[in-house]
Amino acid sequence: MPWTPDRWPPDSCDALDTDFIINEVRAALAERDGLVQAGYVPDVFDRWDPLRGTPAGGNPDPMPTVANFQFEIHQMLDLVWPLRWWDPNREALYTLANLCQDAFGADGWSYDLTAVDGQGNPANPWTPPYATIFEELYETVNRLDRVRMLPTVSESERRDSVYRLTFGISNWPQERAATFALFDGDDDEQTVGLAYDVGMGGEVFDAGATEQWFLESRGFRMTFATGALAGYTVYQAWIDFTTEAPPGSTNFSDTFTAEVADDNGTPLDTFDSADYGPKRILVPADSVNTDGDTSLVIRSTRNDAADRPSWDPAGPDYTSTYREGLAVTGPVRLIVEVDLEYHG
Repeated sequence: MPWTPDRWPPDSCDALDTDFIINEVRAALAERDGLVQAGYVPDVFDRWDPLRGTPAGGNPDPMPTVANFQFEIHQMLDLVWPLRWWDPNREALYTLANLCQDAFGADGWSYDLTAVDGQGNPANPWTPPYATIFEELYETVNRLDRVRMLPTVSESERRDSVYRLTFGISNWPQERAATFALFDGDDDEQTVGLAYDVGMGGEVFDAGATEQWFLESRGFRMTFATGALAGYTVYQAWIDFTTEAPPGSTNFSDTFTAEVADDNGTPLDTFDSADYGPKRILVPADSVNTDGDTSLVIRSTRNDAADRPSWDPAGPDYTSTYREGLAVTGPVRLIVEVDLEYHG
């Protein structure tokens, strides 16, 4: 069930049904806990007893209190979920302080129930369940609507490679075009030995009567464990990564148009390979697989088999290196926004 409309958000003058509203907050947090792959709620959060207590002085009647409950939320946000929830406005991970700032325009809770004593226990365990506290909890929980899915596996992978042995080069453009034309989708397991994650690299070694050609094209695959979203409806997502110039030098380099595509090969967006820096690409809901992992790739839109006529070393010595490429740097993240039952 979602938030009960006639009880949320509570007004400061409301007479609270403490058991009811605490249970709704717990249910909302439990729903979000299922999204973050932690699979863990602190033991004290799972039990009702820590949310009630017996005041000092021997009063046998339990006194409703939210201090321990709110303290556990604080612990969960800052300790258990610190790598899960992403704040796209700050370009940083959510913290409890940021959530509070966003939710109700204060640097912290109206009542500092997250303060601890010297033993790490709540310092104010007997604060009554004021309506304003639950209003703040409600607004804060509603801020947790985007999740950074982990773990992430990101790696450069070879799309294809070519090896060719020639006996002398009588016509460089013809030899070069004929070598590129050998790309057929079958990997020859050759490498050019150049550093880049996406694009094309080439080398030719002049050995007098013979020349050895090496060509290699690469893409960058990012795989996210989105199977943890099973049962949830994805609204939209964003892929974040950063590109930079590859290290090392070559005799000649060139640029290209890069694209991000989903695992079905559907292009999502493009950018210039020399436009280095942070990238954020919108990922439609149908490109996010909730039945298992979701993979996205960064690749060149240039045909592997197309000639690169700008690569034209001068003179009879044809030893030369060529690269059109970019490097992908971290962090690489997928931010997924889902439709939550408890979101108002």
